[in-house]
Amino acid sequence: MIFFRRFFLKVVQMNNWILIFATLTLVLSSSYFIYFLEPATFTSPFEGLWWTMTTVATVGYGDVSPTTVNGKIFAMFLYVVGIGLMTIFIGKVIDFFSIRKRLKEEGKLKVTTENHIILINWTKKAEITLEELLKTFQNIRIVIIDESLPKTPILHEQVEFVNGNPANHDVLNQANLLKCKSVMVFSPDGLMTASQSDGHTLLIASMIEGIGKEYNHNIYTICEVSDSKHINAFVHANVEEFITANDTAANLAARSILFNGSSEIIRQLTSHQGYDLYSIPKEKEWQTYADASQALSSKGALLIANGNDLSIINHLDHSIPDNAQLFIICNHTTYQQIVS
Repeated sequence: MIFFRRFFLKVVQMNNWILIFATLTLVLSSSYFIYFLEPATFTSPFEGLWWTMTTVATVGYGDVSPTTVNGKIFAMFLYVVGIGLMTIFIGKVIDFFSIRKRLKEEGKLKVTTENHIILINWTKKAEITLEELLKTFQNIRIVIIDESLPKTPILHEQVEFVNGNPANHDVLNQANLLKCKSVMVFSPDGLMTASQSDGHTLLIASMIEGIGKEYNHNIYTICEVSDSKHINAFVHANVEEFITANDTAANLAARSILFNGSSEIIRQLTSHQGYDLYSIPKEKEWQTYADASQALSSKGALLIANGNDLSIINHLDHSIPDNAQLFIICNHTTYQQIVS
């Protein structure tokens, strides 16, 4: 017992690759050895493998078993050593997946996902954005970067988490920045002033654009800006898009006062309720915006813009560029029919 105790303690401390090699060696060698000892009972090495696996896995079907003294002695050896080794091996495998799961939840593993969306700074707005993305796009992959959270804020098969400073080069690379679809940087919550929060956001955006320049790769970056007076600073940092939450809320309030009910229309378009805003590419048969508008209207969709250009309603006779990004308003079923 002292011998076996010391032996199994050594096995537990063994390197994982050595343990895998030892387990496979024991199983395969035992399969051939029992076939060599009792060729009449075990008609092929595969029969030996079947008996060995059912023995070390403690299943013990009993459909085939040794009949000679030598075979039974070897079986007793396999009961003690083989079952113990296999138990430790299975325990190591379970530990590996448990540790990997814990590290993934704590945001310490490198992201291998590609064409994903990165959300930086976990705030209430980030949470709402994540919910909308998961509702709207069933196959989208999302990576959250935040340094204040001890573990992932949401357990979802489409969501991964990276813990660390988002202005750190290594943390951004851990999130597989260069392979992402786009990045959204949220203004941090807390008691920061508008200048402090925008300065923090600008630092992160500058780091993202710097990595893009380093690898000659364009990274589409969207930033939440607390004060619209700071937008020029973000323009100089080559940020592609801005969201000015405070200004937007104030402007929406003014429109709602002047035109009652307008805020509800905007809320529905941004809350995945019924009709929503979608982006589609140009179809080959559409030569002008009028062609596109008529074709889309027949399917139940309203053409409103090309990119950020809302003036196309006044230029329906103009040709549509091949790389146009057309925005439409429709329900999800209509959108699926159009893109399919």
